[in-house]
Amino acid sequence: MSGMEKKVFMDQTSPIHKMKTNAEDIREDVPGSMLRRMEMFAKMPPPPSRMFRPPQGQPDGDSPSDDADLFVEHGRPDNSQLDKKQVGNRTVAQLQHEMNLTKMGFNQDTSIDWAKIDLPPKTDLHKLLHYRISNYINPDVLVKIGNHEYRCHLLVLQCYSGFFVEKAMSRIEIPEQSVTKTAFTYIYDWMLHLGGDSYTLLRRDNILEIFMAAQYLQVKELEEQCWAFIDNEDLFSEDKAFMLYLDARALGNTAVMELMVPRIQRFFLTLVASKDFLELVIEEVSVFLRSNYICIHCEMEVFMAAVRWLMFDWEKRQKFLLDVMSCVRFGLISPWQLVDIRRNPENQEFLLVTRNPDVSGMIEDGLAYAIIKYWYGHESTDYSHWIEVLGLTEPTARNWAGTYKVSDQKKYNTYQEFLSDLSKYRHMHVLSNKGNGDRRGGSNESLQSELENARKPLNPTDFIMPHPR
Repeated sequence: MSGMEKKVFMDQTSPIHKMKTNAEDIREDVPGSMLRRMEMFAKMPPPPSRMFRPPQGQPDGDSPSDDADLFVEHGRPDNSQLDKKQVGNRTVAQLQHEMNLTKMGFNQDTSIDWAKIDLPPKTDLHKLLHYRISNYINPDVLVKIGNHEYRCHLLVLQCYSGFFVEKAMSRIEIPEQSVTKTAFTYIYDWMLHLGGDSYTLLRRDNILEIFMAAQYLQVKELEEQCWAFIDNEDLFSEDKAFMLYLDARALGNTAVMELMVPRIQRFFLTLVASKDFLELVIEEVSVFLRSNYICIHCEMEVFMAAVRWLMFDWEKRQKFLLDVMSCVRFGLISPWQLVDIRRNPENQEFLLVTRNPDVSGMIEDGLAYAIIKYWYGHESTDYSHWIEVLGLTEPTARNWAGTYKVSDQKKYNTYQEFLSDLSKYRHMHVLSNKGNGDRRGGSNESLQSELENARKPLNPTDFIMPHPR
Protein backbone atom coordinates (compact mmCIF):
# COMPACT_ATOMS: atom_id res chain seq x y z
CA MET A 1 0.00 0.00 0.00
CA SER A 2 1.41 3.45 -0.99
CA GLY A 3 1.74 6.35 1.41
CA MET A 4 -1.26 8.04 -0.04
CA GLU A 5 -3.38 4.87 0.49
CA LYS A 6 -2.34 4.57 4.12
CA LYS A 7 -3.27 8.19 4.76
CA VAL A 8 -6.73 7.75 3.26
CA PHE A 9 -7.42 4.52 5.28
CA MET A 10 -6.46 6.04 8.60
CA ASP A 11 -8.47 9.14 8.00
CA GLN A 12 -11.56 7.12 7.12
CA THR A 13 -11.48 4.93 10.21
CA SER A 14 -10.74 7.77 12.67
CA PRO A 15 -13.75 8.99 14.67
CA ILE A 16 -12.62 12.63 14.22
CA HIS A 17 -11.81 12.75 10.55
CA LYS A 18 -11.67 15.91 8.42
CA MET A 19 -11.23 14.31 5.03
CA LYS A 20 -13.24 15.13 2.04
CA THR A 21 -15.99 12.60 1.59
CA ASN A 22 -17.33 13.75 -1.69
CA ALA A 23 -16.63 11.10 -4.31
CA GLU A 24 -15.91 13.64 -7.00
CA ASP A 25 -13.20 15.29 -4.89
CA ILE A 26 -11.54 11.90 -4.15
CA ARG A 27 -11.42 10.92 -7.76
CA GLU A 28 -9.58 14.10 -8.60
CA ASP A 29 -6.77 13.39 -6.09
CA VAL A 30 -6.19 9.57 -6.23
CA PRO A 31 -5.58 7.12 -9.04
CA GLY A 32 -8.18 4.46 -10.04
CA SER A 33 -6.58 1.48 -8.26
CA MET A 34 -6.53 3.33 -4.96
CA LEU A 35 -10.10 4.41 -5.39
CA ARG A 36 -11.31 0.84 -5.79
CA ARG A 37 -9.56 -0.17 -2.59
CA MET A 38 -11.10 2.67 -0.67
CA GLU A 39 -14.59 1.72 -1.84
CA MET A 40 -13.99 -1.88 -0.65
CA PHE A 41 -13.01 -0.74 2.88
CA ALA A 42 -16.02 1.57 3.05
CA LYS A 43 -18.38 -1.34 2.46
CA MET A 44 -16.94 -3.40 5.39
CA PRO A 45 -18.83 -3.18 8.80
CA PRO A 46 -17.00 -1.58 11.73
CA PRO A 47 -15.19 -4.02 14.09
CA PRO A 48 -16.84 -4.81 17.49
CA SER A 49 -15.72 -2.62 20.38
CA ARG A 50 -15.26 -5.61 22.79
CA MET A 51 -15.98 -9.34 22.99
CA PHE A 52 -17.68 -9.70 26.44
CA ARG A 53 -20.14 -7.50 28.28
CA PRO A 54 -18.61 -5.75 31.31
CA PRO A 55 -19.91 -6.52 34.80
CA GLN A 56 -23.32 -5.06 35.53
CA GLY A 57 -23.21 -1.55 36.91
CA GLN A 58 -19.69 -0.84 35.68
CA PRO A 59 -19.59 2.43 33.63
CA ASP A 60 -18.19 1.89 30.21
CA GLY A 61 -19.47 4.83 28.19
CA ASP A 62 -21.86 2.65 26.15
CA SER A 63 -25.15 1.03 27.07
CA PRO A 64 -25.23 -2.78 27.09
CA SER A 65 -27.66 -2.76 24.21
CA ASP A 66 -25.24 -0.89 21.97
CA ASP A 67 -22.65 -3.67 21.95
CA ALA A 68 -23.38 -7.20 20.85
CA ASP A 69 -21.67 -9.96 22.85
CA LEU A 70 -20.25 -13.03 21.34
CA PHE A 71 -21.23 -15.16 24.40
CA VAL A 72 -23.72 -14.77 27.21
CA GLU A 73 -23.66 -16.52 30.60
CA HIS A 74 -22.83 -20.25 30.62
CA GLY A 75 -21.42 -19.89 27.15
CA ARG A 76 -24.77 -19.49 25.38
CA PRO A 77 -24.26 -17.99 21.87
CA ASP A 78 -26.09 -14.80 20.95
CA ASN A 79 -27.21 -15.40 17.35
CA SER A 80 -28.57 -11.89 16.92
CA GLN A 81 -25.09 -10.43 16.87
CA LEU A 82 -23.09 -13.36 15.49
CA ASP A 83 -23.68 -13.67 11.82
CA LYS A 84 -21.53 -16.69 11.12
CA LYS A 85 -18.31 -14.92 12.13
CA GLN A 86 -15.29 -16.83 13.09
CA VAL A 87 -14.65 -17.39 16.84
CA GLY A 88 -11.28 -19.01 17.15
CA ASN A 89 -11.44 -22.11 14.96
CA ARG A 90 -15.18 -22.73 15.55
CA THR A 91 -18.10 -21.14 13.74
CA VAL A 92 -21.36 -20.00 15.26
CA ALA A 93 -23.10 -22.84 13.54
CA GLN A 94 -20.88 -25.31 15.35
CA LEU A 95 -21.57 -23.68 18.77
CA GLN A 96 -25.31 -23.90 18.21
CA HIS A 97 -25.06 -27.69 18.26
CA GLU A 98 -23.02 -27.76 21.53
CA MET A 99 -24.67 -28.31 25.02
CA ASN A 100 -23.62 -26.91 28.37
CA LEU A 101 -23.59 -28.98 31.61
CA THR A 102 -26.93 -27.66 32.80
CA LYS A 103 -28.67 -28.87 29.64
CA MET A 104 -26.85 -32.15 29.98
CA GLY A 105 -28.59 -32.67 33.38
CA PHE A 106 -25.81 -31.73 35.76
CA ASN A 107 -28.00 -29.58 38.01
CA GLN A 108 -27.24 -28.90 41.68
CA ASP A 109 -28.93 -31.74 43.64
CA THR A 110 -30.21 -30.49 47.03
CA SER A 111 -31.37 -33.92 48.31
CA ILE A 112 -28.79 -35.53 50.63
CA ASP A 113 -28.97 -38.85 52.46
CA TRP A 114 -27.44 -37.73 55.77
CA ALA A 115 -27.60 -41.27 57.14
CA LYS A 116 -24.77 -42.23 54.81
CA ILE A 117 -22.56 -39.33 55.86
CA ASP A 118 -20.49 -39.44 59.05
CA LEU A 119 -19.89 -35.86 60.22
CA PRO A 120 -18.33 -34.64 63.47
CA PRO A 121 -21.14 -33.85 65.98
CA LYS A 122 -22.10 -30.39 67.20
CA THR A 123 -22.20 -29.92 70.98
CA ASP A 124 -25.71 -29.49 72.40
CA LEU A 125 -26.38 -25.82 73.19
CA HIS A 126 -28.32 -26.75 76.34
CA LYS A 127 -25.32 -28.63 77.69
CA LEU A 128 -22.99 -25.74 76.93
CA LEU A 129 -25.32 -23.31 78.65
CA HIS A 130 -25.75 -25.58 81.66
CA TYR A 131 -22.00 -26.06 81.93
CA ARG A 132 -21.37 -22.33 81.97
CA ILE A 133 -24.24 -21.65 84.38
CA SER A 134 -23.54 -24.53 86.78
CA ASN A 135 -19.84 -23.60 86.89
CA TYR A 136 -20.65 -19.94 87.52
CA ILE A 137 -18.83 -18.73 84.40
CA ASN A 138 -19.36 -15.00 83.92
CA PRO A 139 -22.30 -14.55 86.36
CA ASP A 140 -24.14 -11.29 85.78
CA VAL A 141 -25.97 -10.61 89.07
CA LEU A 142 -24.90 -10.46 92.70
CA VAL A 143 -27.49 -11.50 95.31
CA LYS A 144 -26.73 -10.25 98.83
CA ILE A 145 -28.32 -11.92 101.89
CA GLY A 146 -27.04 -10.69 105.23
CA ASN A 147 -23.26 -10.62 104.98
CA HIS A 148 -23.16 -13.27 102.24
CA GLU A 149 -23.02 -12.58 98.51
CA TYR A 150 -23.97 -15.03 95.78
CA ARG A 151 -22.89 -14.61 92.15
CA CYS A 152 -25.61 -16.01 89.93
CA HIS A 153 -26.97 -15.83 86.41
CA LEU A 154 -30.02 -13.57 86.32
CA LEU A 155 -31.59 -15.53 83.46
CA VAL A 156 -31.75 -18.65 85.66
CA LEU A 157 -33.42 -16.74 88.49
CA GLN A 158 -35.91 -15.11 86.13
CA CYS A 159 -36.89 -18.46 84.60
CA TYR A 160 -38.30 -19.72 87.92
CA SER A 161 -38.75 -16.75 90.27
CA GLY A 162 -41.36 -14.04 89.87
CA PHE A 163 -39.39 -11.94 92.35
CA PHE A 164 -36.51 -11.50 89.88
CA VAL A 165 -38.54 -11.08 86.67
CA GLU A 166 -38.74 -7.29 86.80
CA LYS A 167 -35.25 -6.79 88.19
CA ALA A 168 -32.50 -5.82 85.76
CA MET A 169 -29.86 -4.49 88.15
CA SER A 170 -26.55 -6.22 88.73
CA ARG A 171 -26.90 -6.21 92.56
CA ILE A 172 -30.02 -7.38 94.44
CA GLU A 173 -30.39 -7.47 98.23
CA ILE A 174 -32.84 -9.83 99.97
CA PRO A 175 -33.76 -9.57 103.68
CA GLU A 176 -32.38 -12.51 105.64
CA GLN A 177 -35.51 -12.80 107.78
CA SER A 178 -37.46 -13.64 104.60
CA VAL A 179 -34.91 -15.85 102.82
CA THR A 180 -32.13 -17.50 104.79
CA LYS A 181 -28.71 -18.12 103.28
CA THR A 182 -29.21 -21.87 103.48
CA ALA A 183 -32.63 -21.71 101.82
CA PHE A 184 -31.34 -19.58 98.92
CA THR A 185 -28.49 -22.03 98.34
CA TYR A 186 -30.95 -24.94 98.13
CA ILE A 187 -33.30 -23.00 95.87
CA TYR A 188 -30.58 -22.03 93.39
CA ASP A 189 -29.32 -25.63 93.34
CA TRP A 190 -32.92 -26.70 92.68
CA MET A 191 -33.04 -24.33 89.70
CA LEU A 192 -29.77 -25.66 88.24
CA HIS A 193 -30.69 -29.31 88.76
CA LEU A 194 -31.44 -31.08 85.48
CA GLY A 195 -34.22 -33.62 85.16
CA GLY A 196 -37.50 -34.03 86.97
CA ASP A 197 -36.09 -35.21 90.30
CA SER A 198 -34.94 -31.83 91.60
CA TYR A 199 -37.28 -32.38 94.57
CA THR A 200 -34.74 -34.82 96.02
CA LEU A 201 -32.99 -31.76 97.47
CA LEU A 202 -35.91 -31.44 99.91
CA ARG A 203 -35.60 -33.03 103.35
CA ARG A 204 -37.60 -33.02 106.55
CA ASP A 205 -35.15 -30.70 108.26
CA ASN A 206 -35.06 -28.06 105.51
CA ILE A 207 -38.51 -28.28 103.94
CA LEU A 208 -40.17 -25.49 105.92
CA GLU A 209 -37.27 -23.08 105.51
CA ILE A 210 -37.24 -23.68 101.75
CA PHE A 211 -41.04 -23.49 101.54
CA MET A 212 -41.22 -20.04 103.10
CA ALA A 213 -38.27 -18.76 101.03
CA ALA A 214 -39.95 -20.06 97.87
CA GLN A 215 -43.11 -18.18 98.84
CA TYR A 216 -41.18 -14.93 99.23
CA LEU A 217 -39.24 -15.37 95.97
CA GLN A 218 -42.43 -16.46 94.13
CA VAL A 219 -40.96 -19.75 92.94
CA LYS A 220 -44.38 -21.28 92.35
CA GLU A 221 -43.26 -24.71 91.18
CA LEU A 222 -40.99 -25.22 94.17
CA GLU A 223 -43.64 -23.87 96.52
CA GLU A 224 -46.12 -26.45 95.23
CA GLN A 225 -43.56 -29.23 95.58
CA CYS A 226 -42.83 -28.18 99.16
CA TRP A 227 -46.51 -28.09 100.08
CA ALA A 228 -47.09 -31.52 98.56
CA PHE A 229 -44.11 -32.72 100.62
CA ILE A 230 -45.50 -31.19 103.82
CA ASP A 231 -49.02 -32.42 103.12
CA ASN A 232 -47.85 -36.02 102.88
CA GLU A 233 -48.93 -37.80 106.07
CA ASP A 234 -46.47 -40.63 105.50
CA LEU A 235 -43.63 -38.13 105.83
CA PHE A 236 -45.07 -36.00 108.60
CA SER A 237 -47.13 -37.71 111.28
CA GLU A 238 -46.95 -38.21 115.03
CA ASP A 239 -43.51 -37.16 116.35
CA LYS A 240 -42.33 -35.83 112.96
CA ALA A 241 -45.49 -33.78 112.70
CA PHE A 242 -44.82 -32.22 116.10
CA MET A 243 -41.21 -31.44 115.21
CA LEU A 244 -42.41 -29.64 112.08
CA TYR A 245 -45.03 -27.91 114.24
CA LEU A 246 -42.27 -26.48 116.42
CA ASP A 247 -40.30 -25.34 113.37
CA ALA A 248 -43.41 -23.69 111.94
CA ARG A 249 -44.03 -21.97 115.27
CA ALA A 250 -40.48 -20.59 115.28
CA LEU A 251 -41.04 -19.20 111.77
CA GLY A 252 -44.55 -17.97 112.49
CA ASN A 253 -46.20 -20.21 109.89
CA THR A 254 -49.65 -20.83 111.37
CA ALA A 255 -50.91 -22.71 108.28
CA VAL A 256 -48.38 -25.49 108.77
CA MET A 257 -48.97 -25.51 112.53
CA GLU A 258 -52.69 -26.08 112.02
CA LEU A 259 -51.99 -28.78 109.45
CA MET A 260 -49.79 -30.73 111.87
CA VAL A 261 -52.10 -30.72 114.92
CA PRO A 262 -54.51 -33.46 113.69
CA ARG A 263 -51.54 -35.69 112.87
CA ILE A 264 -50.45 -35.84 116.50
CA GLN A 265 -52.47 -38.79 117.77
CA ARG A 266 -50.70 -41.71 119.49
CA PHE A 267 -47.75 -39.43 120.10
CA PHE A 268 -49.82 -37.27 122.44
CA LEU A 269 -48.91 -38.97 125.72
CA THR A 270 -45.22 -39.06 124.75
CA LEU A 271 -45.51 -35.34 124.05
CA VAL A 272 -47.09 -34.77 127.48
CA ALA A 273 -44.10 -36.59 129.00
CA SER A 274 -41.67 -34.19 127.33
CA LYS A 275 -40.30 -30.81 128.26
CA ASP A 276 -41.70 -29.42 125.01
CA PHE A 277 -45.25 -29.87 126.31
CA LEU A 278 -44.45 -27.89 129.44
CA GLU A 279 -43.02 -25.07 127.29
CA LEU A 280 -46.18 -24.66 125.20
CA VAL A 281 -48.03 -21.37 125.62
CA ILE A 282 -51.66 -21.32 126.71
CA GLU A 283 -53.01 -21.08 123.14
CA GLU A 284 -50.99 -24.09 122.03
CA VAL A 285 -51.72 -26.33 124.99
CA SER A 286 -55.41 -25.54 124.57
CA VAL A 287 -55.29 -26.60 120.91
CA PHE A 288 -53.84 -30.00 121.78
CA LEU A 289 -56.14 -30.61 124.77
CA ARG A 290 -59.20 -29.78 122.62
CA SER A 291 -58.12 -31.93 119.68
CA ASN A 292 -60.44 -34.77 118.65
CA TYR A 293 -57.46 -36.60 117.17
CA ILE A 294 -55.27 -37.20 120.21
CA CYS A 295 -55.25 -40.90 121.01
CA ILE A 296 -55.89 -41.53 124.72
CA HIS A 297 -57.05 -44.36 126.97
CA CYS A 298 -59.46 -42.20 128.97
CA GLU A 299 -60.46 -38.55 129.43
CA MET A 300 -58.67 -38.54 132.79
CA GLU A 301 -55.39 -38.48 130.83
CA VAL A 302 -56.42 -35.14 129.29
CA PHE A 303 -57.36 -33.78 132.72
CA MET A 304 -54.05 -34.89 134.24
CA ALA A 305 -52.10 -33.54 131.26
CA ALA A 306 -53.72 -30.17 131.94
CA VAL A 307 -52.79 -30.45 135.62
CA ARG A 308 -49.19 -31.25 134.70
CA TRP A 309 -48.91 -28.12 132.52
CA LEU A 310 -50.43 -25.94 135.27
CA MET A 311 -48.29 -27.37 138.05
CA PHE A 312 -45.07 -26.76 136.12
CA ASP A 313 -45.34 -23.04 136.97
CA TRP A 314 -48.43 -22.65 139.10
CA GLU A 315 -47.70 -19.11 140.24
CA LYS A 316 -47.73 -17.79 136.68
CA ARG A 317 -50.17 -20.23 135.12
CA GLN A 318 -53.00 -20.33 137.65
CA LYS A 319 -54.56 -17.39 135.79
CA PHE A 320 -55.10 -19.79 132.86
CA LEU A 321 -56.88 -22.37 135.03
CA LEU A 322 -60.32 -21.93 133.45
CA ASP A 323 -58.91 -21.80 129.92
CA VAL A 324 -57.16 -25.12 130.39
CA MET A 325 -59.95 -26.89 132.30
CA SER A 326 -62.53 -25.89 129.69
CA CYS A 327 -60.65 -28.20 127.28
CA VAL A 328 -61.42 -31.25 129.44
CA ARG A 329 -64.60 -33.18 128.58
CA PHE A 330 -65.65 -34.09 132.10
CA GLY A 331 -68.79 -35.87 130.82
CA LEU A 332 -66.51 -38.58 129.36
CA ILE A 333 -64.99 -39.34 132.78
CA SER A 334 -66.59 -42.03 134.92
CA PRO A 335 -68.71 -40.73 137.84
CA TRP A 336 -66.57 -42.29 140.58
CA GLN A 337 -63.43 -40.58 139.26
CA LEU A 338 -65.19 -37.21 139.10
CA VAL A 339 -66.00 -37.62 142.79
CA ASP A 340 -62.47 -38.79 143.50
CA ILE A 341 -60.69 -35.79 141.93
CA ARG A 342 -62.71 -33.45 144.18
CA ARG A 343 -62.28 -35.33 147.46
CA ASN A 344 -59.32 -37.74 147.45
CA PRO A 345 -56.60 -36.25 149.70
CA GLU A 346 -53.93 -38.32 147.91
CA ASN A 347 -54.42 -36.16 144.81
CA GLN A 348 -53.56 -32.80 146.28
CA GLU A 349 -52.81 -31.31 142.83
CA PHE A 350 -56.37 -32.17 141.84
CA LEU A 351 -57.76 -30.57 144.97
CA LEU A 352 -55.81 -27.40 144.21
CA VAL A 353 -57.41 -27.22 140.79
CA THR A 354 -60.96 -28.40 141.52
CA ARG A 355 -61.58 -26.04 144.46
CA ASN A 356 -62.05 -23.24 141.98
CA PRO A 357 -65.85 -22.63 141.86
CA ASP A 358 -65.97 -22.49 138.06
CA VAL A 359 -63.97 -25.69 137.68
CA SER A 360 -66.21 -27.30 140.30
CA GLY A 361 -69.24 -26.33 138.21
CA MET A 362 -67.68 -27.98 135.14
CA ILE A 363 -67.20 -31.18 137.14
CA GLU A 364 -70.81 -31.14 138.38
CA ASP A 365 -72.14 -30.79 134.81
CA GLY A 366 -69.87 -33.63 133.71
CA LEU A 367 -71.05 -35.78 136.60
CA ALA A 368 -74.70 -35.16 135.72
CA TYR A 369 -74.12 -36.09 132.08
CA ALA A 370 -72.11 -39.21 132.98
CA ILE A 371 -74.86 -40.47 135.31
CA ILE A 372 -77.64 -39.89 132.75
CA LYS A 373 -75.68 -41.61 130.02
CA TYR A 374 -74.82 -44.52 132.31
CA TRP A 375 -78.37 -44.87 133.60
CA TYR A 376 -80.47 -44.36 130.47
CA GLY A 377 -78.09 -45.32 127.73
CA HIS A 378 -76.90 -43.19 124.88
CA GLU A 379 -79.77 -43.80 122.43
CA SER A 380 -82.89 -43.77 124.66
CA THR A 381 -85.52 -41.03 124.55
CA ASP A 382 -85.14 -40.46 128.30
CA TYR A 383 -81.46 -39.71 127.71
CA SER A 384 -82.28 -36.93 125.25
CA HIS A 385 -85.07 -35.63 127.52
CA TRP A 386 -82.92 -35.22 130.59
CA ILE A 387 -80.01 -33.79 128.63
CA GLU A 388 -82.36 -31.08 127.39
CA VAL A 389 -84.05 -30.51 130.77
CA LEU A 390 -80.75 -30.16 132.65
CA GLY A 391 -79.23 -27.97 129.92
CA LEU A 392 -76.30 -30.26 129.42
CA THR A 393 -74.09 -30.56 126.34
CA GLU A 394 -73.11 -33.91 124.93
CA PRO A 395 -69.30 -34.00 124.69
CA THR A 396 -67.65 -35.10 121.45
CA ALA A 397 -65.94 -38.46 121.63
CA ARG A 398 -62.14 -38.63 121.59
CA ASN A 399 -59.84 -40.82 119.51
CA TRP A 400 -59.82 -43.71 121.96
CA ALA A 401 -56.86 -46.04 122.12
CA GLY A 402 -59.15 -48.77 123.47
CA THR A 403 -62.96 -49.06 123.33
CA TYR A 404 -65.48 -46.30 123.80
CA LYS A 405 -67.05 -47.94 126.84
CA VAL A 406 -66.27 -46.19 130.10
CA SER A 407 -66.01 -49.53 131.90
CA ASP A 408 -63.22 -50.61 129.54
CA GLN A 409 -61.19 -47.42 129.84
CA LYS A 410 -57.96 -47.21 131.77
CA LYS A 411 -58.32 -46.21 135.42
CA TYR A 412 -55.96 -43.99 137.40
CA ASN A 413 -56.32 -44.01 141.17
CA THR A 414 -53.75 -41.27 141.77
CA TYR A 415 -51.88 -38.53 139.90
CA GLN A 416 -48.62 -40.35 140.69
CA GLU A 417 -49.76 -43.29 138.57
CA PHE A 418 -50.13 -40.98 135.59
CA LEU A 419 -46.65 -39.53 136.09
CA SER A 420 -45.23 -43.06 136.33
CA ASP A 421 -46.84 -43.93 133.01
CA LEU A 422 -45.34 -40.81 131.42
CA SER A 423 -41.94 -41.88 132.68
CA LYS A 424 -42.41 -45.23 130.92
CA TYR A 425 -43.33 -43.51 127.67
CA ARG A 426 -40.16 -41.47 127.78
CA HIS A 427 -38.04 -44.47 128.70
CA MET A 428 -39.42 -46.52 125.80
CA HIS A 429 -38.75 -43.65 123.41
CA VAL A 430 -35.14 -43.36 124.56
CA LEU A 431 -34.61 -47.10 124.15
CA SER A 432 -36.16 -47.13 120.67
CA ASN A 433 -33.70 -44.43 119.64
CA LYS A 434 -30.74 -46.34 121.11
CA GLY A 435 -30.18 -44.03 123.99
CA ASN A 436 -30.03 -40.81 121.97
CA GLY A 437 -33.01 -39.24 123.71
CA ASP A 438 -35.32 -36.74 122.07
CA ARG A 439 -33.95 -34.00 119.87
CA ARG A 440 -34.59 -31.13 122.24
CA GLY A 441 -33.13 -32.63 125.39
CA GLY A 442 -34.68 -33.58 128.70
CA SER A 443 -34.48 -36.72 130.81
CA ASN A 444 -36.41 -38.75 133.37
CA GLU A 445 -35.06 -36.54 136.13
CA SER A 446 -37.81 -33.95 135.70
CA LEU A 447 -40.54 -36.58 135.93
CA GLN A 448 -38.88 -38.14 138.95
CA SER A 449 -38.90 -34.79 140.72
CA GLU A 450 -42.58 -34.39 139.84
CA LEU A 451 -43.30 -37.83 141.29
CA GLU A 452 -41.50 -36.95 144.50
CA ASN A 453 -43.32 -33.62 144.74
CA ALA A 454 -46.63 -35.35 144.13
CA ARG A 455 -46.09 -37.48 147.25
CA LYS A 456 -45.44 -34.44 149.45
CA PRO A 457 -48.32 -32.58 151.11
CA LEU A 458 -49.01 -29.17 149.62
CA ASN A 459 -48.65 -25.95 151.54
CA PRO A 460 -52.04 -24.70 152.83
CA THR A 461 -51.43 -21.34 151.15
CA ASP A 462 -51.44 -23.12 147.79
CA PHE A 463 -55.17 -23.67 148.16
CA ILE A 464 -55.98 -19.96 148.02
CA MET A 465 -57.89 -19.72 144.74
CA PRO A 466 -57.52 -16.79 142.36
CA HIS A 467 -60.54 -14.56 141.97
CA PRO A 468 -62.93 -16.02 139.35
CA ARG A 469 -62.84 -14.07 136.10
